[in-house]
Amino acid sequence: MKRQREKKQKTSSIHKSITVGLATIALSTAPANLMATSVNHSEVFNNMTLLQSQSFIGYVYDQDKNPLSGVTVKVEGTQIVTVTDDEGRYAFSQPIKRGASIKFTMLGFKAKRVVYKGQSTISLMLEPSSTSVGEVVVTARSNINAIDLRSKSGVVENVDMKRVEAKPMIDMALALQGAVPGLVVTNTGDLGSAPKIRLRGNSSLRQGNATNEPLYVMDGQIISAETFYNLNPSDIKSMKVLKDATACALYGVKAANGVLEITSQRGHSGAPLINYSTNMGITTRGRRGLKMMNSAEKLELERLIGNAETPGYRYSEDYYRKYFANNPNLASMIAEGQSKLDSLRNINTDWFNELLRNSFYQRHNLSLRGGNDQTTYFLSANYSYQGGRIEGNDKQRMGFRLNVDQKLGKIGYAMLGVTGAYSKTNTPNGTTNDPSSLIYELNPYEQKTGKLWSYPGQTYKDLMNQYSAESNDKEFGVNGNITLTLLPGLDIAAVAGIDFVLDESHQFTPSTAYSEMHSGVAEVARGIYSKSKNTTTNISANVRATYTRTFNEIHDLTFSANMDYYDTNIDNLSTTGYGVGTINSAAAINQSLTGSRRVKISAPRDKNRQLGIGGVLGYSLLSTYDFYATYKVDASSVLPSDKRCNKAWAVGLGWTPSNYAFLKDNKVISRLNFKGSYGITANLNGVSVSTTTGTFSYSTNTYEDQRVLELISLYNKDLKPEQNKSIDLGMSMDLFNRITLDVNYYNRRTEQALLDVPIPTSVGYSTLKRNIGVLQNRGLEVGLSAKIIDTYDCRFSIGANLAYNNNKVLDLYYADKIYTTEDALVPDYEVGKSYDMLYGPKSLGINPLTGYPVFLLPNGTEKQATEALTKDDVVALGHLTPPYSGTFYLSFSYKSFDFDMDFYYVHGGIQRFNYSYVRDKDNVNKNAVAGQTSKMWFKQGDEDKIYWTPYYTSSTAEDNIALYPNSRTVGKSDYLRLSMISMRYRLPSSTLQKVLPFLQYATVGFQASNLFTWTSYKESDPESGTLAGTTQPIYTFNLNLTF
Repeated sequence: MKRQREKKQKTSSIHKSITVGLATIALSTAPANLMATSVNHSEVFNNMTLLQSQSFIGYVYDQDKNPLSGVTVKVEGTQIVTVTDDEGRYAFSQPIKRGASIKFTMLGFKAKRVVYKGQSTISLMLEPSSTSVGEVVVTARSNINAIDLRSKSGVVENVDMKRVEAKPMIDMALALQGAVPGLVVTNTGDLGSAPKIRLRGNSSLRQGNATNEPLYVMDGQIISAETFYNLNPSDIKSMKVLKDATACALYGVKAANGVLEITSQRGHSGAPLINYSTNMGITTRGRRGLKMMNSAEKLELERLIGNAETPGYRYSEDYYRKYFANNPNLASMIAEGQSKLDSLRNINTDWFNELLRNSFYQRHNLSLRGGNDQTTYFLSANYSYQGGRIEGNDKQRMGFRLNVDQKLGKIGYAMLGVTGAYSKTNTPNGTTNDPSSLIYELNPYEQKTGKLWSYPGQTYKDLMNQYSAESNDKEFGVNGNITLTLLPGLDIAAVAGIDFVLDESHQFTPSTAYSEMHSGVAEVARGIYSKSKNTTTNISANVRATYTRTFNEIHDLTFSANMDYYDTNIDNLSTTGYGVGTINSAAAINQSLTGSRRVKISAPRDKNRQLGIGGVLGYSLLSTYDFYATYKVDASSVLPSDKRCNKAWAVGLGWTPSNYAFLKDNKVISRLNFKGSYGITANLNGVSVSTTTGTFSYSTNTYEDQRVLELISLYNKDLKPEQNKSIDLGMSMDLFNRITLDVNYYNRRTEQALLDVPIPTSVGYSTLKRNIGVLQNRGLEVGLSAKIIDTYDCRFSIGANLAYNNNKVLDLYYADKIYTTEDALVPDYEVGKSYDMLYGPKSLGINPLTGYPVFLLPNGTEKQATEALTKDDVVALGHLTPPYSGTFYLSFSYKSFDFDMDFYYVHGGIQRFNYSYVRDKDNVNKNAVAGQTSKMWFKQGDEDKIYWTPYYTSSTAEDNIALYPNSRTVGKSDYLRLSMISMRYRLPSSTLQKVLPFLQYATVGFQASNLFTWTSYKESDPESGTLAGTTQPIYTFNLNLTF
């Protein structure tokens, strides 16, 4: 009884300390900490006075090095007390006596005491509360899989959500670019295009997001990639990136590519807080990249090439003297032609500026949080809009979130989350002659009105109405979580939820589009209308029992067991019809058409289920030696019944020598940790039941009046899951409580790699999915950060990270190379090379005699481009995916002013040049790249030329150039990007009290993303490798208010 009274008194004291500390932060720092319901104002302002000038500061972190806000820091035996802010930072300005005991307390964490010895900084880590015999500690976790011990032996990295939120971008996934080393996010095209997200490279030989994208988990519930892309950053409290098998294995076969664990914002016990934030500004055109010809050079190129369908030759003296040499009016004809050419030369339309535009960006977030000791709530709504570079291209997103947490007496918590979102994207790009392409095709002497030499018979208006596409996602999710602590040390938790996505898309190509008018089909069959409706439903449930106990204050034991169930349903319906003319409606589809333009209807469905059982064992001795092991068995419905069970297991060790007594107070080494792990995870991502079991569908063909059933694909009943075997070694070190160094080495080996392998077409199918080889991803990740200045009024820190990933095919089981077809010259995969290697011949330049390239063969001999290439003539030119990526950043704060800046870079990749802008005699009516006139071969003897002859003299040479890149038609895709700038000013609380007393906190600022890109890549975008996919710079005004 005495022990229980002491415990209650201790808990009451902590509660009081937290109440006072939270009130202090509420009136002086940030809205996230404005949580007090009732405070002694004189005491608050006394504490504020203590913080005016500082001589003693520090930071408090958790085990994952996340800053802990709301930690009560008290000088025992005095009334001096404060709490940490949202950066985990605290400060005392009042002199503290040497020998005083500083106590750090926070609910859910072990209290810690430090003796003050005159140091200017005291920073430390708090450990989660462990249950000793007889104690019951109830801790609410929205993600029941987030077991604390994972980070001690596994690779768990935290995303700085403040920096992510500071980037004004409508696609949150792209805002993660550079957030964590090894997490590579690539823009793939225009606004609204799905990004490519990879964690430590492609884990499979198969391409595509479904196969290689990480698993997304929100508050313990698995969500779809589309739901993740449209998340609102302001609704996210934290995001963790799980990289190795030790951290991921408890999710089983779904986590073979890593995991992104997201925790949403929750309510607080205190008075209601209303927060409104907005970013409003402009989006700009972005990088120009390729420079096109002006009118004078373009007309001269036309004259040199001699195509009579172009004005440069048609009105030239050369043309008149060739075709009208005996005409008595030759002189006047030449003069008249020269007059027309002079008129055209005076027109210099910059189609980059005409077709691309600056647009508008806005983002609004409104949230309400509050509650009491029993119930807390968080409610938010958001809206975002971003205009694209092309007129008609834009994206908007809106959503809401409701989180309610209920304390269940002294035995547990219940949590409920409800989310909804809607996003819509419009684009006019989708044909070979879309507005993005026209930048490089319309001539500088052409205008929006008048004749178009580049598109005979078409008007500018026609070209602007060639295609339209609209897609929208409707998302809805519900999840519930309950945690019960019925016995000391034993938690039983369950989470269940549903994630529903309805994706609708609509495309329309009118009959007047250039692509339709030149398609070769009858006018009655022109015009394409397409509409699809796809639904994805993810149902997930997880029950976990966790037992934790501390013995003799030195042994920490954790044991956990769980059972989870996942059900994914995909239901698609699509219709494509033709002959609609200029009517954008399904009602206009010409039902009488046959052949390739008959109506096409598709309605595929896919369903898979997974049931898993797993266990976790963790042990820590003296918080210095850590052991972690996890084992999981998953049964999947996509495999035949005798092969359904697959295993995932991992073992990790951690060693923290800085916790030794002789290093505890070391002034140089503040923290030192080593870790290592090994694990195996099966991978079934991207595998459907039709690839392993005979699955039939009705054919679009008929036999007389009978419907035909046919296999969806040739199935392989012997198919096995891929096996990811990974080794990880890591080191983390803090020096002088100011410098942090993290180094991680990994070697992930994917055995039984799956691939759709070409097979003889005589069987009726062209490919079969087989276990074909071994793929390796091996790399190094380094992170370094330093606090250069760390006083209360002034802070300056810098940091950088680097990730290197070496991807290599180690084995292909049946051959050294795999080719798509028997006639293919370029291998799709080769042993010893990267999975995304670009192949082609090595070029020595343009032959002055023929005007075509000369290739240097691997055996050292030369081959003319006019000769047919063979498989032995091509070599690996480089990686499409850059092996190096990283970030360097800085943060500066002075009193109420904050400044942040991020740079992102990639190195070591290549992209193939488009070269559609290099004109020959057949297409010289369209604009060309600047400099082609002087860099193109025109006649024998032309030396040191870059571009080959414009005259079609060899079909073999033309095929060799068009079909295969060579060493001179690729370029380095390295770039450095200023990815974020954020400048904010916090308005003084005294000013707010006088002018706007209803405001508790306010900031104004400037925030921008993707401001500038430095690259030697000569085309538009080194990242996506397209002419039109450049990421837009965005400049905004930021306002943040808390009421």
